[in-house]
Amino acid sequence: MAWNEVRKMRIRSLKIKNFRAHENSHVEFSDGINLIIGQNGSGKSSILEAVFASLYLGHGSFPRGYKKVNTRIGKSGFELVLKFDHNGKNYEIVRKSNGESYLKENGGVLHEKDSDIARWSERYLYPLHVFRNALYIRQGEIENILVDEEVREKVLRKVLGIEDFENSANNAQEVLRELRKKREYLEKLIQASGDIQNKIKEQEKRLGEVIHKINELRKKEIETAEKLSAVSKRYEELKEIKEILTQKEKEKLSVEGSMKKLEADIKNTRDRIAELEKELRVLRDKEGRLKEIEWVKKEYETLNALMVKRKELQEIELRKSRLEERIKVLQKQIQELESKSEELEETKKLEKKLLDDYNVLKTFAETYDMVRQLVVEKEKYSTELEKAGYTKEKLVNEIKNVEKAKKELKEVEDKILTLKGELNGLDKIEKSLRDNVSKLEGAKECPLCKRPIEEHEEGEIKREYTAELAKIEKKKEEIAEALRKALKRKTELEKIRNNESKLIKLHKTLEFLENVESKLEKYNIEELKKKTEEFEKVRERVIEVKKEIIRVNKELEKLNEFKNEKETLLRKLGDLERKKAEVLHEIEEKGFESFEDVEKRLKELEPLYKEYISLSNVPQEIQIREKRQELLETTLKDKEKDLNLTKNVFKMLSKEIEELKVRFTVEEFEKISKEYLSLSSLHAAVLKEIEGNENLKEEVARNLEDLKRQLEAIKKAKEESELIEKMMADMKVLREKLLKLKAEAERRGLSEVERVASELFSDMTERKYQGIKIIREKKFGRERIRIVVLYQGQEEEIDFLSGGERIALGLSFRLALSLYKVKNMELLILDEPTPFLDEERRKKLVEIITQHLRKIPQVIIVSHDEELKDAADYVIRVSLIGGKSNVEVESLGTY
Repeated sequence: MAWNEVRKMRIRSLKIKNFRAHENSHVEFSDGINLIIGQNGSGKSSILEAVFASLYLGHGSFPRGYKKVNTRIGKSGFELVLKFDHNGKNYEIVRKSNGESYLKENGGVLHEKDSDIARWSERYLYPLHVFRNALYIRQGEIENILVDEEVREKVLRKVLGIEDFENSANNAQEVLRELRKKREYLEKLIQASGDIQNKIKEQEKRLGEVIHKINELRKKEIETAEKLSAVSKRYEELKEIKEILTQKEKEKLSVEGSMKKLEADIKNTRDRIAELEKELRVLRDKEGRLKEIEWVKKEYETLNALMVKRKELQEIELRKSRLEERIKVLQKQIQELESKSEELEETKKLEKKLLDDYNVLKTFAETYDMVRQLVVEKEKYSTELEKAGYTKEKLVNEIKNVEKAKKELKEVEDKILTLKGELNGLDKIEKSLRDNVSKLEGAKECPLCKRPIEEHEEGEIKREYTAELAKIEKKKEEIAEALRKALKRKTELEKIRNNESKLIKLHKTLEFLENVESKLEKYNIEELKKKTEEFEKVRERVIEVKKEIIRVNKELEKLNEFKNEKETLLRKLGDLERKKAEVLHEIEEKGFESFEDVEKRLKELEPLYKEYISLSNVPQEIQIREKRQELLETTLKDKEKDLNLTKNVFKMLSKEIEELKVRFTVEEFEKISKEYLSLSSLHAAVLKEIEGNENLKEEVARNLEDLKRQLEAIKKAKEESELIEKMMADMKVLREKLLKLKAEAERRGLSEVERVASELFSDMTERKYQGIKIIREKKFGRERIRIVVLYQGQEEEIDFLSGGERIALGLSFRLALSLYKVKNMELLILDEPTPFLDEERRKKLVEIITQHLRKIPQVIIVSHDEELKDAADYVIRVSLIGGKSNVEVESLGTY
């Protein structure tokens, strides 16, 4: 669907979450004129920006960081939900700053990426530049189009479609450049091709020669292969016999080595058996002594075990000492805690009294905090007034002066217009008189009375004209002087008027100051301060007492723990006493009076016990050697058996080697080997030469194919070059037509915009101005578009207009552009269309909205002017409460 076809679009609702000043707002829209009204800074324009972002966020024209900048302060991200109807279908766009976005059509998801949704809006709704320049007129853009030539030129070029024609013409020029480059490349290719046909013949001849050589080599390869096959059979037979003979000789040497090793092992084994018999005789003598002193072991180990009890008794005494010490400490702690329990009750009574005092004084402290804040505000407002240099009386007088200046400024502006009109009228009369004077030369009748010239005295007519011109000149000087004074006075009055916003702000500050002072008079600040200091002392004492109670309670929780621990330790002490008695009783049973007697007997037994220990492993040593002797005797028998078997194998291998030597001679093998190697080398060389020629054949064939492809490419290049010549001629014609269409579109567009803007501007100024004129001219070698107004039949520059008239002209011009761009306009959005308009022109704007904009199915206007409610069908009020934008439907319009 082309963007300029009729698009039936209606915005139905918008949800805004954490976007700019909006925390959680919901806006419903209706058909007709929707007015969003509220004070400056309340968040009205943010609603329009949210609509714009819902449709086009993700387009490349959005600045980096847009999402972060527009997220409400203190929040992690925003969410926008826009619902609208389009060509009979329901749509919903959800935009989240984290990228989780989607577009739904009749409940089904179409797209889920920001960039895809923006592309859909451009294709099926409006291109972004059309929406921005025709449907959505932002705050501040109304007057910019008049005063800023660059802005005016840019907007007109987009709205009138001039850019599209220029871009198309530039694209055509770019295509021409590319075609020219392509043609030059093809011509170079054709010129550089050389004599391809001769090269093809040379390669075909060379290919035939290579194929012939390959065939000759293949015959030679067959002959060589047959000879090699015959020699190879005998060579393989001799080679196999040689390998077997070599293997058998190796085996014989190995078996001979094994025989010698077995003979040496048998001798070593017999020697080791003799050594073991000698060792066994010595060990059996030691075994007899071990049996003689065996009784020492039991007595010594029994007494030694008893000595261990000595260390156990020492450990018992040490543990008893520690337990008795801990019991003393616990008894002392228990006594101290029992005394603190009584002190805790007194502390709790003190806490209750302090809390009563705290609650009484807290009210005074809170009141003092509020009063201190009022004092800070008073100092702030007083400082603002002092810095500005105003007293209350001076401020009131200045505001009255501004009101007088505004009234006088209106009168002065009207006077300036009247004086300019008088000057223009005198200029026309002067021009007419001078034209008549120039006509006197050779004239037959008077230009004034139409009588014959001769009926007048000589020079009479000229003197009359000169006198009249002098009067007009004098009158013009008087009017010019009056105009100069009026313009000077206008500048002075505008300076006074421009101070109005500052004075209003200061007056508001004065009201705040008086309000604060009246509140402060109700309080005794010194008394409140004294009570607050007393409150702080009581608060600190309460904290100290609470901490003391908590500390004592925590200590008292340990009282039962200490008592239980004491009882446990007393039981353990009794157990240790019983163990000590058991150890002493065991010593007496063994026949000793003390541990010293036991220790003396142990020293007497110690030499014999050590001897016993040194001999204790003799039986095991005997067993080990007997088993080792038995194993060696078995091994000796096995090795003697293996030696006999090995000797038999050696005899058999010697016989086989003698038989193989009869079938194999070194001289024959060397002769056959040389012949075999010679034929193998020759055969390999022939195969390698064949392979080289095969590669050469492939290379020549590839070169031949490349040359044939080049020949075909040159043929195609010639055809393509001829086609490009024709395309270049067509492209030149197309570019010339596009430039002509651009000029015609600009002429028609400017004419239509001029007509509509003239009608709107004339209505807004109550026919004071006949309209506007759009002039295309060259200045300093650069084309520009200039706008003038028609006043009393004369063209006047925009500077001729008052501030309100300039806004009216800007609004008329922007509306004319919008109406031109979208002939069947379904939607129009205006942001603050009434800045600096006086009361009369605001009323006139209401009439124009009613007369012209009501033809558009849906209009959304943002304004702070309450008068626009008279033209609205649906009024939405936006206010800023606690730093958040609040949205509510105020009423239906009165239209």
